[in-house]
Formats: sequence, C-alpha cells, structure tokens
Amino acid sequence: MSSLIEHKRVEFSELFYDLVFAYAISKSTALIHQLDQGVLSVYTIFVYLMTLLILINCWMIQTVYTNRYGKNSLFRPPSILL
Repeated sequence: MSSLIEHKRVEFSELFYDLVFAYAISKSTALIHQLDQGVLSVYTIFVYLMTLLILINCWMIQTVYTNRYGKNSLFRPPSILL
C-alpha cells in the first residue's frame, strides 16, 4: 500500500506561508491578554475567535492553492513548451 503513495516535495513558498501564518496565529493570542478584573470579556473572546477563524481560513486557502497550482503539484498538467 505504501508503494502507491507518491511523495511530493515541499516548496519554499509553502514553508514561508506556513511560517507567516503560524507567527500571526501566535501573535493573535495577545488579543486575549486584556483582562478586566481578572476575567475575559465576551467581546475580547469574540474578537480573538474571529481573528483565529480568519487566519486559519486564509492559511487553508493558501495551502490548497499552492498544492493545486504550485510548481510541484501532482495535479498540474504538464507544461507546453512554446
């Protein structure tokens, strides 16, 4: 079964975007450090969750786009030399 799986090389652009989005998500945790008398407000939690949702959604869209149309894509048709 493992002989049927074709390995795909990772592009540097994929690694760069992974690093950027991981850094952005880690920095977004600063949004929930604002305590009001030791308690997080509902607004702060909402803003954090929406920010996290948007960042992860952008990350997934970028990953799918790179895997589908990237230089090392398994699904990309062969290029035609002009």
